[in-house]
Amino acid sequence: MSLRVGSPGGPLEHGESLAVALEERLRERLGTKDFDAWFAGTPCRYDPSGGFVFTAQTPFRTKWIETKYADLVRDLAKELCEEDVGLRFESVSSPGQQREPGARRPAVEPSSGNGAPHLELEDFVVGPGNRVAYAAATAVVEHPGKTYSPLCIHGPSGVGKTHLLQGIARQLEETSSLAVCHGSSEDFTNSYIDAAGHRNLGPFHARYRDCAVLILDDIHFLAGKKKTLSEFLSIVEHHLNLNNQVVLSSSVDPSELAGLPPRLLGRFRSGLITPIEVPDFETRVAAVSAMADRKGLRLPSVTAEYLAQHVTDNLRELEGALNCLINIARLHQSPLTLEMAKTALDEFLDLSQDNPAGGVGAESIVEVVLDHYEMEATDLLSARKVRTIVRARQVGMYLARQLTPLSLTQIGSLFGGRDHTTVLYALRKIEKNLSSDQRLRSEVEAIRSRLSISHLR
Repeated sequence: MSLRVGSPGGPLEHGESLAVALEERLRERLGTKDFDAWFAGTPCRYDPSGGFVFTAQTPFRTKWIETKYADLVRDLAKELCEEDVGLRFESVSSPGQQREPGARRPAVEPSSGNGAPHLELEDFVVGPGNRVAYAAATAVVEHPGKTYSPLCIHGPSGVGKTHLLQGIARQLEETSSLAVCHGSSEDFTNSYIDAAGHRNLGPFHARYRDCAVLILDDIHFLAGKKKTLSEFLSIVEHHLNLNNQVVLSSSVDPSELAGLPPRLLGRFRSGLITPIEVPDFETRVAAVSAMADRKGLRLPSVTAEYLAQHVTDNLRELEGALNCLINIARLHQSPLTLEMAKTALDEFLDLSQDNPAGGVGAESIVEVVLDHYEMEATDLLSARKVRTIVRARQVGMYLARQLTPLSLTQIGSLFGGRDHTTVLYALRKIEKNLSSDQRLRSEVEAIRSRLSISHLR
């Protein structure tokens, strides 16, 4: 006989029994290995006023369990109690943390980028090249609008700028009542063009002005876009005049951005402009270990050191190598050993080399696709699902399959660490649409022609 939540005495007298019964059902469904990995240190209790509560040791573990297992737990709880039951996940560091009354959702939801779980400040790996930027991000979270505003973080691709901006946005959105507007400069540009085209800037201004915190990633994207840049400058000055918090990132120092007036550059310097450098070896080791941890995997130190020693340009490439390792390890049902890492790294590094048989190189395909569609590599390799980005990504995957000997797994790694099923879906979609979509056919042929000409030179 099941213990109904609504039965006499059920919520109070049988609360502990309910929690134990739910855990037993969860262990049976997941198996001992997966249950122990995620729930052994995440006790369950029954709160008569709010249903079942799982308390994990860290916010990351809490978020991972909620994302991966919430639906299953909810179904098991409903089955156990014979009716819908409340379910909550919390962490030891912030048990039962709720949004303050009157708090507003962000005007633009943060994006995780590159397919990664939502990034938090506490997950950021601090090293010599990013210590100042991290300290500034922490200060902004603790005293928004009162320490560094604007905060401008700049550096090459893949060193952690987006991680910091997303961490700031999420932390403020979760712990304060401030309205947070967080997005990319490409989103800003597209929104402005759409609003201007419809001669209705009201919703656009409401989105980017009616907030207390403005966070924009990749403002170098605005360089050369005269009208969009002018609107951006107006909005930034609006926030600075109100002592609101502004956080920006760029691939270059703001002083190098074309079209930035000296007056506004002076306002930028009144806050903080700080670089993030390419991470050193120790930081890369810590970072790739943290990446594996966020994926629910344990990376042996010798394996982490091997990857960090051979992938040195940026953290995004390091994660690509890790994804390649994980895919191969799963294929062979093997742990993430050093030997497996050597095999994976050979495949990953081959992605950037020309085909030894004299064919088109994978790197050339990526470069021509980026140039043809006029976009940044960070967008092409990200998890963003903007139609133009998805189309470019799928065309690139299709051409990589057609023109190189790369496997589906290798192509997935080349385009941001995607699995082979994602690549297979892209190939089938492009093949299906080529016969009916004249524009798509022209795009594919144009890129293929450029690759052929480049190869013959």
